[in-house]
Amino acid sequence: MICNQTLGRKSLIAVDALRNPLEAIFLQDRITNFHLVAVSCPDEQRLIRLALQNFSAKEIKSIDSTEYANRDIEVESTYSMQDIQGCLQRADIYLSNPDGDSRVGKLTNLTNQITRLISLMKRPGIITPTALERCMQIAYTAKLNSGCISRQVGALITDNNFSVKAIGWNDTPHGHVPCNLRNRDDLLSGLDKIAFSNYEKNDETYINNFKERNKRYIKIAATGRNVSYCFKSEFNSIYKTNNQVHTRSLHAEENAFLQISKYGGQGIYGGFLFTTASPCELCAKKAYQLGIRKIFYIDPYPGISIAHIIEGGESNPYMELFSGAIGRSFHKLYSPIMAYKDELNALAPEIVPKGIPA
Repeated sequence: MICNQTLGRKSLIAVDALRNPLEAIFLQDRITNFHLVAVSCPDEQRLIRLALQNFSAKEIKSIDSTEYANRDIEVESTYSMQDIQGCLQRADIYLSNPDGDSRVGKLTNLTNQITRLISLMKRPGIITPTALERCMQIAYTAKLNSGCISRQVGALITDNNFSVKAIGWNDTPHGHVPCNLRNRDDLLSGLDKIAFSNYEKNDETYINNFKERNKRYIKIAATGRNVSYCFKSEFNSIYKTNNQVHTRSLHAEENAFLQISKYGGQGIYGGFLFTTASPCELCAKKAYQLGIRKIFYIDPYPGISIAHIIEGGESNPYMELFSGAIGRSFHKLYSPIMAYKDELNALAPEIVPKGIPA
């Protein structure tokens, strides 16, 4: 909100679209009451809507390749080109825009979400978070524990009453050093013998390739910056593959599942899974096997986990796009400026009961 002195009231300003996360970061750093809002719908509905607007299958594929393209950080245009997935990860408010039973019903659902959002912007804390927001906020907080240098993801498991049973984040198994704390030079110099596997320290092909790739980071290391690395990327560069099996980290969802097995707890059959991304094929199979009933997600997984696993049997979990506030907006919208009781007392005139001396 910005104060409009001419009209004597505050104005709500909406920017039609931001398509690069750096644009969002610029505004978030400079405008205190800036909220980055993402509007999403299930992917299959998105494809149908594009087809109804006369987009051909080839044109839709071209759109997807642009919006979900692999970003090469060495290319300057990467920092200004369209990056929808990056913006989704930076957003702190999510509006769900699925197809309704009717055109009117669809608009009512979206209108209710926007009305609630604007009411909280004008009067923070006027209502409390929903159970979905509370749980997704915990998952969002959990992802900050991740030592992954590619992407941080958080997950939460609850029973069907939204009572928390386990949290998880994508990270290495307990006892392994997270990727963000490892250093390329420490491997080559042998200074840190604990952080690296026997394969990394002894495989000749791997070491020779690693040394060659390490040359590009010499100037960065001279600045004092920790030059960590992704083992999966290093390994795949040797064999010219894109194999996802060789990642060091557990996924957030499977980490949450394993926490229950590791430390004990009650069953989660019929429970809910919250994830700040969405389950891959492997995590989707685990969720299905454990009897998860609902999966609340933010960023659709680009693979076939939903169509192939989630929707592949008789006891399919229900996938629901998350809607609500998380992160910085969660605290801004739901933290009242002052206790509501104190606000009422400050605004109400003092009344002295009759018969009682002032």
